[in-house]
Amino acid sequence: MTQRSESQIQADLEAARKNLSGTVEELSDYLSPKANVERVKADAQKKVRALADKAQETVEAASSGKPEAIKKVVAVAGGAVLLGALIVRRMLK
Repeated sequence: MTQRSESQIQADLEAARKNLSGTVEELSDYLSPKANVERVKADAQKKVRALADKAQETVEAASSGKPEAIKKVVAVAGGAVLLGALIVRRMLK
């Protein structure tokens, strides 16, 4: 085994401290409630954007006359009308 100088040992210790400090910061960020809320919010926004893009593509395909897309648009519209009717019915009771 080779002898290490005091400066090599100090350099190794400093590198280990920096590494540990970075790890502690990463853990702190990961466990932070605020950071978790931001991550969940960003994930939800991505999913909503993806759904909106898919809906837009379906509407465009339906307006181009594609039968499958038209069926999807009609099904969604029918569901919306049914949901609206149920809400109105509930409000009138």
